[in-house]
Amino acid sequence: MKIEFLFLMREENGIAEAPGLYGTFSAEEKLVQKIWNNAEFKTENILTTDGKHLEILDLGKWNLADEGPDFKEATIAIDGERVSGDVEIHFEEKDWKKHGHSRDSAYAKVILHVVLYPPKDKSERVTSNRGNRIPTFVLLPHLLKSFEEFAEEDAMEKLSGIFNNRTLPNHFPGDWKDARQWAKERWTLKCMHAKKRIETAGWEGACHQWLLEVLGYRRNRSPMARISQIYPIETWRSTSFNIEDVYRSQTDWKLKGCRPANHPKKRLEQYDKLLNKNPGWPKLMGKMDFEQKSWNKQNYISNRKSLNLKAREIEFSKKVLGGVWGGTRVHTLMIDACLPLWSVHHQVDIFENWFYWSSGDIPENFRIWSREQTLSNRSHPFCNGLAQAIIYGMLQPEHSTSKS
Repeated sequence: MKIEFLFLMREENGIAEAPGLYGTFSAEEKLVQKIWNNAEFKTENILTTDGKHLEILDLGKWNLADEGPDFKEATIAIDGERVSGDVEIHFEEKDWKKHGHSRDSAYAKVILHVVLYPPKDKSERVTSNRGNRIPTFVLLPHLLKSFEEFAEEDAMEKLSGIFNNRTLPNHFPGDWKDARQWAKERWTLKCMHAKKRIETAGWEGACHQWLLEVLGYRRNRSPMARISQIYPIETWRSTSFNIEDVYRSQTDWKLKGCRPANHPKKRLEQYDKLLNKNPGWPKLMGKMDFEQKSWNKQNYISNRKSLNLKAREIEFSKKVLGGVWGGTRVHTLMIDACLPLWSVHHQVDIFENWFYWSSGDIPENFRIWSREQTLSNRSHPFCNGLAQAIIYGMLQPEHSTSKS
């Protein structure tokens, strides 16, 4: 069911109902702080809301206490003038007065007000309790990806412990009808993300960015996203990179518990190998042809075969990706990057291909849960659509995520 896009944002107790690409979603203000802390936005050629050039020299130290500015000891330059102090972060500019900061001496040293959304009233001034004008910087236009994608990844990270729990979640697709509906909503959302990527970066840029992010897995998507911006595909093609330097350009890699085969430096080396071997891989991906079939609820197997998914898998793995990756990683690259981008690029809905494709890197419990609920069996194998339906259900804020 499609939800109307809303332009208003409601915020209460640090949690906002924010407008997304496909309806509204809930997000905590702490997520915006996390984006700032991890520098997950472009910092070149940025301006304050009053048109002054802004340089971010030091993001500051994240203040995780309940009181005081969000970041301490930050350093910025406004039109070349260097200044040090605190940074406060909100969803909207009006939250400064709403939260009483203009009267609070604890916020007297704030040098920058960072907001997610552009102010509606540009004439409104943000001032300290001393009456000093505080410049405002709007994050949204400079994010490395949509805020909705950040919110979903944050929710997925919080759910990682639940994924390892063998207890069946409360909010779980009860039958194939629910599973297809929930998977369809996930697919539509991914296509909206893909559309935004292509509009912003073009076809090749979007392919480059999304593939690198998927190679970062859930824990290292952010540094991979920054690398995709710092080293665009046209630069990567024309320059002989020292992958060690590319890897060292980021300092926030999450390596604890990372298997050697999944180490981000190894993934960067593999991507470099792909571009050396197959520099035109996005063009080849765009030339792939996917069957367009309607769902035959009487015969699940015939759908998998009639969609010719095995042949498409071989083409993607060998011809497009040059045989650099194999196994579930190929499936994850296909369902998370290739299929949504291809669908938007060609303006053709290939949901059936995405639904019936083999699942990628997902917790084994998904398969167990699916069998327990008789959604899959030997005749009806587990597929990506069922995995996506489970994720969709678990991400719904109005439902609990596990049985007591």
